[in-house]
Amino acid sequence: MLNGPPAHRSVARLVLAPGALWVICAFASACGGAAGSLGRGGSDTAYVGVAVGLANPERYTHLFDGVQLAFDSLNKHRPAGARPLALRRAPKEADSPVKIASAFRDDPSIVAVIGHTESDATIAAAPVYADRAHEGKDPVPVVTSAGAVAVTRVSKGIFRTNVTIAEQGRVLARYASGLGLKRAGILYRNEPSGKDFVRSFTDEYTKYGGTVIENDPFTEDIWDYDAYAKRLVRNGVQVVTVVGNSPQSRATIHALHAAGGSPMVLSTNGPSPTDTGDFKGLRHIVIFSPDQPVVPEGAVFTTAFKARYSIAPDHWAALGFDAAMMLGRAAQESGATRPAIAAWLATIGTTRKAHPGATGSIAFDEHHDPVNKQVLITEVTR
Repeated sequence: MLNGPPAHRSVARLVLAPGALWVICAFASACGGAAGSLGRGGSDTAYVGVAVGLANPERYTHLFDGVQLAFDSLNKHRPAGARPLALRRAPKEADSPVKIASAFRDDPSIVAVIGHTESDATIAAAPVYADRAHEGKDPVPVVTSAGAVAVTRVSKGIFRTNVTIAEQGRVLARYASGLGLKRAGILYRNEPSGKDFVRSFTDEYTKYGGTVIENDPFTEDIWDYDAYAKRLVRNGVQVVTVVGNSPQSRATIHALHAAGGSPMVLSTNGPSPTDTGDFKGLRHIVIFSPDQPVVPEGAVFTTAFKARYSIAPDHWAALGFDAAMMLGRAAQESGATRPAIAAWLATIGTTRKAHPGATGSIAFDEHHDPVNKQVLITEVTR
């Protein structure tokens, strides 16, 4: 058992699991006309739009696979009279989140949307999905995994499957504190989710005697950490947290080593299966682990995904699967219309039981955020 902060302070437990994987509760109190459709569809098909990040879309390839797997399963066992389900990709000509949202909103065959995967994109698209241009006459329900707190505050029609980035910040702060690391630096993507992380990590870290020496921003396409690394090493930080993706984590590790330092590096995202080398020692949040799923449904999903695609699912696949299964159940049980689906989703965790997702049980709070979900922390050993 790792040494964590005092138990009486109601923080997450750190549980050492096989394979150097730590299970940490995200909520401390719980520790205790569009182109490119997939699937067969006809005139009666209910389509779900799927929108992913426009920068590096290859990152989200398996999200579509997870959605397709869910819809194929639901269609195979759909009740008599229920409309078949299919996904629809964003139009190729839609080169912004607002244009994507407009295309989906204006397509009457689209009954719901999965996405967007980035917080700033989801926030920008929210007024379009809420149909504010037409006084909210035909809003589109959205299920997203975007992390910024504001995502589910800008529209009552947005539901989140993933823990917020703020909760992830608190998890990593408790983890670093439990290891006795008291001096930290943060490198964060300069957008809503990155700023949420900085605030939550700093607040939680400070509770347990830690000090954030500095926090430094970067953008998705402009990042050079050499100057940051030299200052962090000079100031004697023991841990550096990266709020970004694997390229930023790799660059941070390189820059710190070049500066003559070797602080522990934590990240909100780990390397993908195709990333090679240079990540040894990185410890990162895991939303879903095919090797050690936190619920039985995760193991069932992993087996089905491997049988279908001959590879292990990543967290995007699992999040896409969970979103699609919820939307599909809503369509089959309440009707494949926008209002019926939105109303059904709003009852999950209140008048309806929590949804048994591959990433964990999903029940929504008053903001449509999931409650009492777990995340994992793992260490890269290669």
